Amino acid sequence: MEYSTYPDKPENEFDTYKHNMHFTLHLTTACNMQCNYCYSPPIRGEEMSLEIIDHVIGLSKKFTPHNTGIIFFGGEPLLRKDLIIEAINRCRNDEKINGSSFHFKVTTNGLLLDEAFLEMAQKNRLQVALSFDGIQSAHNTHRKTASNQPTFEIVEKKLQLLLSYQPYAYVFMTVTPETVEHYSESFSFFIEKGVRYVISSLNYAGDWSPTALNQLKKEYKKLSKTYERLTLEGKKFYFSPFEKKFASHIQGKDALCLQCAFGIKQISIAPDGLIYPCVQFVKDGVSNKEFSIGDVWNGIDTSKQKKLYKQSRGENENCKECALTYRCEHRCSCLNWQTTGDIDEVSPLLCETERMLIPIVDKLGEKLYRKRVPIFIQKHYNKAYPILSYIEDRI
Repeated sequence: MEYSTYPDKPENEFDTYKHNMHFTLHLTTACNMQCNYCYSPPIRGEEMSLEIIDHVIGLSKKFTPHNTGIIFFGGEPLLRKDLIIEAINRCRNDEKINGSSFHFKVTTNGLLLDEAFLEMAQKNRLQVALSFDGIQSAHNTHRKTASNQPTFEIVEKKLQLLLSYQPYAYVFMTVTPETVEHYSESFSFFIEKGVRYVISSLNYAGDWSPTALNQLKKEYKKLSKTYERLTLEGKKFYFSPFEKKFASHIQGKDALCLQCAFGIKQISIAPDGLIYPCVQFVKDGVSNKEFSIGDVWNGIDTSKQKKLYKQSRGENENCKECALTYRCEHRCSCLNWQTTGDIDEVSPLLCETERMLIPIVDKLGEKLYRKRVPIFIQKHYNKAYPILSYIEDRI
């Protein structure tokens, strides 16, 4: 018996301004770390101005309904705490005057995280996510300061501080060929630290040798066993990519909504005010303008936006007949561009890792579904689960 799915639904066309929009603000291209896998190595000199932020607030009014997400990004966004605070103040003022609605997120390397910032974040419902690559031997492999100093001990302390203010904070973990042997142990490390949301991703730009790929498969199997054990224990947690693959099985073709809507529901604003369809295309803010789809003064160039979107949704010939086509990450234009140089050309490495992961997750899902494990059924078949779970935690 296969674990249950929802009926298939057709993919809908889009109207540029008829949905919520998330604006990722690249406040600075500077960073206080020098991670050697970074897709956008830090440079000094490109800083966003309050004028740009004011125009973003103005641009947000074109979208309906008026529930706008503002994501503070970098570089390292906490280098510009002053800009974050002032941007939030201006958004709150706009809410009072114009009845708009904003919510806020920031992703940080954690080095500048402190109680004063977290108190401000609590007051303004600013969700803070932390980039953290796992146990010491994994994290310190790549995530070092500009002077080549390891950062694990600092970030570990910052994680505990963050969780004391925001127990549901997300941790973003990057897995590379050099750190893949620590993958499952790093996930367990986060769970033991009290993290509930772990979002892991592979560094597809790395040198994934056959040995590293073989280790990745072993780690996925270990992670499957850990996921099963924690679920049977009734532990509440979220682990991507597993959760996403469960959802893609259950939702069938409707799982397309889980995939990146390239430049449609989230756009990136470079420090100079140019608009890009996703974070990786901003780069240093000046050298990748061919992918710009507008600016904050004139809005989105809808013809270019739709052209890029259509190109990103084009089905690769090698993918058309694949049974996993609706569940695979091959529609991620950023990932395609990073690995092949084209937004619609799929990397063989992606294909190999997806074919590796999905059967392992499906076998786990089948086992948990057959056992009717309550928390698994609730998490994946009850749309009200996140709210009910939160209420349960608060009681």
